[in-house]
Amino acid sequence: MVRSVALLACASILSAYGNWSQHYNLGTPLENSDTVPTVSEHANALRDLDLEAVASDIKQLLTQDNPQWPIDSPNGGPNDPSGGNYGPLFVRLAWHCSGTYRNSDGKGGCGGGGQRFEPLRSWDDNVNLDKARALLAPIKAKYGSGLSWGDLIIATGTIAMREMGTPLPQFCLGRDDESDGTSNLALGINGMPETADPPCEIQGICKDPVGSGTIGLIYVNPEGPVVEAGGSPVPDPALSAIDIRDVFSRMGQDDRATVALIGGGHAFGKCHGACPDGQGLSPSEAYAKNDSMAWQGTCGEGDLKGKGPNTFTSGFEGPWTTTPTTWGNEFFTSLLDREWEKITGPADHFQWRVKNAKTYEDKMIMRLTSDLALLHDERYLKIVKEFAADQSALDSAFAHAWFKLTHSGGTWSPNSRCDSGEMPAWIMDQNNKMLDSDTVLV
Repeated sequence: MVRSVALLACASILSAYGNWSQHYNLGTPLENSDTVPTVSEHANALRDLDLEAVASDIKQLLTQDNPQWPIDSPNGGPNDPSGGNYGPLFVRLAWHCSGTYRNSDGKGGCGGGGQRFEPLRSWDDNVNLDKARALLAPIKAKYGSGLSWGDLIIATGTIAMREMGTPLPQFCLGRDDESDGTSNLALGINGMPETADPPCEIQGICKDPVGSGTIGLIYVNPEGPVVEAGGSPVPDPALSAIDIRDVFSRMGQDDRATVALIGGGHAFGKCHGACPDGQGLSPSEAYAKNDSMAWQGTCGEGDLKGKGPNTFTSGFEGPWTTTPTTWGNEFFTSLLDREWEKITGPADHFQWRVKNAKTYEDKMIMRLTSDLALLHDERYLKIVKEFAADQSALDSAFAHAWFKLTHSGGTWSPNSRCDSGEMPAWIMDQNNKMLDSDTVLV
């Protein structure tokens, strides 16, 4: 009965703000811009925002199925008793919104909510995150100026992980939204590395201070690094380890945080690549053709075309763990305890499976080249072994790394606050664009 009441409460939120098309447009605006509150308007509304109510609405959303983008059941097997959960999708949303941050100049990150606009919304790594933003749109509409898109995305990803068992002690709100994606143009237009600032000479081998080795990817190429101009990814874990350390350091993450983020993030969800025909048109392509929605997928028929089992996101296929909606260190224990062999997945990308798998669980799980890389670097391997043996060590390292990842970048309101504890000073120290006149509150 309690569950039914909760679902009805959330249903009222979802139905009160229009249909899926309107939700979609809120999260991925057709006009590539949006009206946002001024700094002072946001600060005043943020001061009165009911954080407990926001958190309650997010929790209710996590398990309420929406036929327009059905809840993913990452496992589909006997060890996924939840029946599916949007949590892994929202973890990916928060990670990809934050992972654009680069330490060199402070550009990128989830502050500003720039993932809603070009160029980020059309990056290859952001396929189908338009659906995640559409799912969140009613909550954004409900709380208005007090809840920025940047805050909503990070709060949702963090709360989703808490609901799946991750001990994350704190998240903070106060990111000011931006009205378009202008500030992110410097990160580069998808597939056009010469548009980055500074420009990248060779796509796939972009160097610091560009944020990633490949324009359009959040961090490294999961299939393996590109090692020569015009070349394909090389599925060599040892080479991938070099790439990982380089790129994660550009985000300001050290080795311990890097291993925690990769393995902790991959405690959840799965890769989608069973549909070999691709994801369909990006927002920039779809909107240019007067289509009202993007990434519609090319597999399947009827209501499930491009959805559910027909979803294409990364081109890889399978979950990392046997409990993809539950926090734990299985990513690390399985990485060490199994022998892994390289295969070509259904979408023709290199990925890895358990060699000579006998059980259902071992036949189901997969790894990426960038996952296996953690075994092929002495410093990474030492941390992998620690996390496999000590869950509490992983808990602590991941909480620290996740907080830093999701709170780096952007402009922060003078009324910024956290759901628990004090606001760390370094967050507010990031403000470097705010005018004195913007901080006057009424």
